[in-house]
Amino acid sequence: MVPVSASGWRLLAPELALLIAAAAAMFVHLFFRRNGRRWAGFAALAGIAASAAALVLTPAGGAATLGGHLVGDPFAFFFKAVVLLAGGLSILFAFRFFNIEGHEPGEVYYLMLLSMVGMMAVVSAADLITTYVAFELFAIPSYVLAGIFKKERRSAEAGIKYFFLGTFSSAVMLLGMALVFGLSGETGYAAIGPRLAGANARVVLTAMVLFFVGLFFKAAFVPFHMWAPDVYEGAPTPLVIFLSTAPKVVVFAVLIRAMTMLFGGQAGHWGPIFQFIALATMFWGNLAALAQKSLKRMMAYSSIAQAGYLAIGLAAWGDAGRQAVLYYAAAYVFMNAAAFGLILLMDRGGQFGERVDDLRGLARRAPTAAAAMLVILLSLTGIPPTAGFIGKYLLFAAAVDQRLYVLAVAGALNSAISLFYYFRVGKAMFLENEPDVSASGPPTVSRSVTILLAVSAAAVLVLGLLPSLILSRVAWAVLGP
Repeated sequence: MVPVSASGWRLLAPELALLIAAAAAMFVHLFFRRNGRRWAGFAALAGIAASAAALVLTPAGGAATLGGHLVGDPFAFFFKAVVLLAGGLSILFAFRFFNIEGHEPGEVYYLMLLSMVGMMAVVSAADLITTYVAFELFAIPSYVLAGIFKKERRSAEAGIKYFFLGTFSSAVMLLGMALVFGLSGETGYAAIGPRLAGANARVVLTAMVLFFVGLFFKAAFVPFHMWAPDVYEGAPTPLVIFLSTAPKVVVFAVLIRAMTMLFGGQAGHWGPIFQFIALATMFWGNLAALAQKSLKRMMAYSSIAQAGYLAIGLAAWGDAGRQAVLYYAAAYVFMNAAAFGLILLMDRGGQFGERVDDLRGLARRAPTAAAAMLVILLSLTGIPPTAGFIGKYLLFAAAVDQRLYVLAVAGALNSAISLFYYFRVGKAMFLENEPDVSASGPPTVSRSVTILLAVSAAAVLVLGLLPSLILSRVAWAVLGP
């Protein structure tokens, strides 16, 4: 057993705070009969706040703990903060969802915390075994969350699909890790990199492809995306907010660390791979979204397209590309959470509207929420002065710097394509009349969701108008070769 020093425990403080909060939420859920489920949610939020405080107070100097299996570098700290942000927003949206749903499974909250512990561990992992174990630690609770309403067909189907395809992708990734270990005889990233440089190039390429394919499934890259629309449509909306943001940014963190520390000598091979992935994912996600009438499925395909934009930063490998990925990942959490959170804004007779037509006339009934959502849609499209514009500008500029002109032009073209289906949402909110409410009565507008949408829109505007607020942190956190 590897002893942990005092400084090592400090590096683990954010994860320990989440573990303690998960145990507290479980205790409250099980033993407090009255309002125990909601208090479990409050305990989860308190744990996220405590973890964020620990993250701020912990120095990020690149020190390692647990025998070098986990590192506390600025890169890991940045992605831990993004994970905490995604988890906090998801829980806040979950309160509204369960208020209307009428059934609040308290286990949702501590399963989310346990999944976040795994995510925070995987972005710090500097060892193959630790990476795989941490991946499963966040993946297994995620499978349960996707199918948490097991008596509902859509939720059960989402959980089953997510489980089978997730375990398959983990097996493929594990096979790649096994080849890496066989070539190097090591599990630590620092020791593996130099040994792979002198190994058989074809076998190293095979190991790299298998390792990456396992991650591509989890990021919903085309052609490994087939699970995402069905899972996002079937899972409860606040859990979709979590599953569509946190795991995706974590996968990009693992890809960047692996490309930097393990497969740096294979840049000539993985460059074309990411160029193809970026092109296929952007075009497929945006073109498929054009045909969707379900708001959930539209945003699911939009989420796939957003992963394609992020892949441009990996294809345009370099400091500029990596910084663009980090910036866009942070902005993506606000944008995607608000996009799916819009579904929770109004309910009619205990039912949420999941179709674009259900948003007709929203600007008259909830002008603040409609204005906030307009900002989010502009940001997703990449129109100034939003964070989405700055993020896409950084990604496309990085591609131009690496002379990947086709990729930059394709990214701009896809942004124009996305305007068509985002405009459908804006058109329904501002230019169309409200649907007939004589039978079901007028919808109820949530004040809490309105606040969350307004906060997300404000964050997107601030990051767009004052990008230096986060770019300075991104430059500090970027992981160099």
